[in-house]
Amino acid sequence: MNAHSFAYSDFIPVKSRKNRNRKGKSSPPLSTLLAALQEQLRQEEWFAQCSRILDSSWSGFSAQKPAVLCLGLGSPSSSLVARVQLAFLTETCKRLDIAADSVSLYDPIFTTEDTALFEELQMNVLSKNRDTESYSLSVPTICFMPHCDIELYDTLLRANWNKEGLSNLFLLGNQLQEYLDNKPASVLETSVPFLLRAAPALDSQPFPIASAWPTAFNNMSAQCVSQSRPGIVDLLLAAPASAAAAGASSKPEKDNSSEETLEGESCRGILESARASSPRPT
Repeated sequence: MNAHSFAYSDFIPVKSRKNRNRKGKSSPPLSTLLAALQEQLRQEEWFAQCSRILDSSWSGFSAQKPAVLCLGLGSPSSSLVARVQLAFLTETCKRLDIAADSVSLYDPIFTTEDTALFEELQMNVLSKNRDTESYSLSVPTICFMPHCDIELYDTLLRANWNKEGLSNLFLLGNQLQEYLDNKPASVLETSVPFLLRAAPALDSQPFPIASAWPTAFNNMSAQCVSQSRPGIVDLLLAAPASAAAAGASSKPEKDNSSEETLEGESCRGILESARASSPRPT
């Protein structure tokens, strides 16, 4: 062996003082990070504006124990966007007097740390085998679905394509009408037939731009079946169903548009577990 060779297995690099000083330090608990965002939201005028929109939109719903269904949130332990969205959801539930145990969440990318946080908050984490059943809305329900894939919104509508389900739906998510404006009707008819029919019947109140979190709440809107158009649910259900049935029985085409890049993996995971047992229109 060359006399100048080094035996690298025996070489121990010298650690800098900077790295030594950081040793032993850990990130704050996830609940502490969430609490800080909750406090920040309460101080934001933006949140006050959103709260006024929600107070107005939600006033048409009444139930002794309303519910929340949260899909496609992402992982609060690894994503600031998911964490601030969860902070928004928890603060909204407090304002609307919705009990934490009435909140159900599902995302296939939830970590053990995420699940522990939800349990600490007394929220319900749905199992992969239960989430499809839980799409059915038997009481007025806030469906919190920020930045979900277009197909996941269609899956929710498909599961509630009846008078009770559509009447109980209160969606906080991407503004569905924009999909109709930006995509050909022929594509929507094949891939998301329920969204195509429902979007024009929804009252929509967009959220203002959140300067502090522009990517967490962009294109967010409070949407529900129009309260000012009596009989609109009956008209929706009476619409020709043959095309919707054809679209529902075929696999939606993969869409590479920009909205699917946001939390795309988590939403696709939900869709894969939901699509097989989704009800069909009659």
